[in-house]
Amino acid sequence: MRITIDARMISYTGIGRYIQNLVENLAKIDGKNRYSITVNGGDEAEIPAVENLKVFKTRVIIPVYSIKEQVLLPMEMNRSGPDLLHYPSFNMPLVNSKPVIATIHDLIYYLNRDACPNLAAYLYARFMFKKAVKIARKIITVSEFTKSELLEHLGVGPEKVTVIHNGVSSLYRPIAIERQAAVLSKYGIRGGYIFYAGNHQPRKNLMRLVQAFSALKNKDHQLVLTGKIDPRRADLYNAVNEKGLEGRVLFIGAVPENDLPALYSGATVFAFPSLSEGFGLPPLESMACGTPVVSSNATSLPEVVGDAGVLVDPADIASIKDGIEKVLASPALRSELKEKGLMRVKKFSWQTAAEKTLKVYEEALNR
Repeated sequence: MRITIDARMISYTGIGRYIQNLVENLAKIDGKNRYSITVNGGDEAEIPAVENLKVFKTRVIIPVYSIKEQVLLPMEMNRSGPDLLHYPSFNMPLVNSKPVIATIHDLIYYLNRDACPNLAAYLYARFMFKKAVKIARKIITVSEFTKSELLEHLGVGPEKVTVIHNGVSSLYRPIAIERQAAVLSKYGIRGGYIFYAGNHQPRKNLMRLVQAFSALKNKDHQLVLTGKIDPRRADLYNAVNEKGLEGRVLFIGAVPENDLPALYSGATVFAFPSLSEGFGLPPLESMACGTPVVSSNATSLPEVVGDAGVLVDPADIASIKDGIEKVLASPALRSELKEKGLMRVKKFSWQTAAEKTLKVYEEALNR
């Protein structure tokens, strides 16, 4: 069996981690089949050099959500002579010469107009979601929650959908104090801090996180947030100044993944009050680094966090504040959550995800 995977988004933060880890683990566990991945020309993402995996760089750059994606990508995906095509998102060519597997991570762009940059993007996403679930012979999704949304909103039959949870990379583990100190100094972090990792989209609920932080009784901690500064979130950045939190709230921008384990490990608590997630990798990454998690109780997050974190109502600032204060105030609770978190992450393995994905490939071709 020859499988070609669309890896043009391999350098992205969220879906890129899915592609990178899936590809690496498929190549490790499966010496029988042959894998090809299609990346954009000029992409410098590191790809493992193994016998059963070949990288094809597109001859022209093919942006996601573009006309070229529809016209040129099918030709690029067919260069390796595949038996099966795997698209790791809903954006895919409408015409394909081989059977298609699609991974649908969430329905955020289908259900939420505000998540899209403009109306045209929202309408395009709605159109493509409907087409993708029909084109795909099999659909992989990353949580039971997203599967339920597929069934409810897009009328997909349950027999077509397989839930395969994401894993946690071995990169994420408790980091030595010396390495922590070097990374924290790099970003100007001094003393205890509450950490957030992710983008600044409205669904991430960072305005309420800032408001909850402002109301904390404990004024000794900083709030440190990763993520590319988004001009559309001026309201969030202005709120920090208006509340007099300059210096206590740090937006440190997009950070290299190699720095993230130290940033997780050095935090007193990781806060993730997101309103909507198809899976939610950051809480798992935090647990893998031994840091207690305060997470939203919404959408897929209880499925991921289980009883290994403090779950809060993301629509209630007081609930977010109380959850964080509860963890900050109790060394015993932090120790308990650390142990529970380290046990919890063992249930989420990229090797297992790859094994289950391979089974979906075989089912699709043997149908």
